Amino acid sequence: AFIAIDIPQGARQTLAETVRELADQVPGNVGWVAAQGIHLTLKFLGDISSQDVGTIIAALRSPVHQISTFPLQLSGLGMFPNERRPRVLWAGVEGQQDSLVSLQQCVEDVLVQMDYATERQTFSPHLTLGRVRDRISPGARRRIIQAMLSASPASKVVSEPWMVEQVHLFRTTFTPKGSVHTSMGSV
Repeated sequence: AFIAIDIPQGARQTLAETVRELADQVPGNVGWVAAQGIHLTLKFLGDISSQDVGTIIAALRSPVHQISTFPLQLSGLGMFPNERRPRVLWAGVEGQQDSLVSLQQCVEDVLVQMDYATERQTFSPHLTLGRVRDRISPGARRRIIQAMLSASPASKVVSEPWMVEQVHLFRTTFTPKGSVHTSMGSV
């Protein structure tokens, strides 16, 4: 389970087109995320009990309601951990970053009080598009890097701004066709 911001259909369509273009350039070397599975994760929870769903939603309600809605939009592409050795390929977001960071910290604080583990890494807002497969050749890695760099000008991966109005508690179900994310509740 995880807490995340869902993205609107227009942004999702832009990302689906971007993934198709990138996948054509680097076939077989990246595990791509299906467009419907793209979201902005605020907090990963891992396995949770079904009895905890209502408790988590209730605990988030008051603190999250204190944060005003704010705009975000897609903005460019990037790679983690870096451009020399990419493992995760992602799309960025821009907009009211202070509000986004406040929202993430609010979610983090509530869930740490509920004994969920503290995030080890600093929050870096992104939408995961794909994960580079293990043990690829240096040539394949260079093609991935080149494809990302050539597609990354912000003019190619942008969207209309959208308002962040809700966070969702998502459940992931693993299927042979990929992960399926289902909202179990929202605030």
